[in-house]
Amino acid sequence: MKKVTLLLTVIMMVTVAFGQKALRTTAFNNLRKGELDKALQNIEPTIKDATTMNDPKTWFYRGNIYLQIHMSENADFKALDQDALAKAYESYQKSLELDTKKEFYTETIQNLLIISEQFYNQGVKFFTADPADYSSAFKAFEGSVKVSESFGNTDTLAMFNAAMSADNGKDFSNAKLYYNKARTLGYKQPRIYNALSNIALEEKDTTAALSIIKEGREKYPEDFDILIAETNIYLSTKQNDKAINNLTAAVEKDPMNPTIHYAVGVTYAGMGKEAEAEAAYKQAVELKNDYFEANYNLGALYVNQAAGFIEQANKLPLSATKEYDELKARADEILKKSLPYLETASQLDPNDKSTLLSLKEIYTRLQMYEKMKVVNEKLESM
Repeated sequence: MKKVTLLLTVIMMVTVAFGQKALRTTAFNNLRKGELDKALQNIEPTIKDATTMNDPKTWFYRGNIYLQIHMSENADFKALDQDALAKAYESYQKSLELDTKKEFYTETIQNLLIISEQFYNQGVKFFTADPADYSSAFKAFEGSVKVSESFGNTDTLAMFNAAMSADNGKDFSNAKLYYNKARTLGYKQPRIYNALSNIALEEKDTTAALSIIKEGREKYPEDFDILIAETNIYLSTKQNDKAINNLTAAVEKDPMNPTIHYAVGVTYAGMGKEAEAEAAYKQAVELKNDYFEANYNLGALYVNQAAGFIEQANKLPLSATKEYDELKARADEILKKSLPYLETASQLDPNDKSTLLSLKEIYTRLQMYEKMKVVNEKLESM
């Protein structure tokens, strides 16, 4: 009787083992027929059963099924698992681990390449969405990087895109991680240095920001954006002479760029060099007549000059009538010079209060009462 019982037990074990392998074969056949729902239903039990869970074939088939679910154009199949791509990757990784004979190695690597591309495409989709989903884009690009690394490939473009996604999403830790990975691997993209420098500035580390941008300048001496980034750091740290040197070089590289001339004007104004600032602002306005900031700053420059003469006049003794009148006349002439620029600025941005207040003061001083009335009405309606 004991022998019969033992025999029955062995038969049952063989039957169970055979049953799981048969189920796996059924899943394979379902996949071939495009029956992805049935394939998924039949493959899942096999990864939990002792007779099939350590067989690379099981995981290889499972990877194929999940990959096809992800890539299916059938909405019902695609809805079977929203995380199908990640599960396909997980399955192929397990298959590689168990496949000591490399029976499925070549096909697995080919499919991992497809998965890497699919993660990359997902990243592009999230990054360019309206509105962009930078967090999801980062995860997708990072997935592409990691899948590539799993079969010995280095995808610096995916690293750079992962960094940009994290950067745009204010995830500066991951942004630095992937920018630096791409940088270390020699990815030729000047923007890496701008980005790392900007992150350092966000973290209030001006020394690090300047150090990384200088490295970028050494590697890409002709890159305009790096030049401007370095200039901005010099401006923020009051290293005006160095900023001017950079801006002079920038003007030579791109003389038709109004933004550079405006930056030159701001820098010279900060250094108290009014004539140089005036010339730079004028150049910016000539190149772009609807440039609000350049028009406003040029007008403000003249207003400040006029204020200086008015201040001098007010300090004169009452007996200095002639000198007072001369200084007042000079101030009025300079204020007249400011009007075209401030009026243009006000047309460009009718709701800018600073411009309106400046115009009110000038119209009052020059006795242009009709225009002053219009400005007052605008100010009162704000």
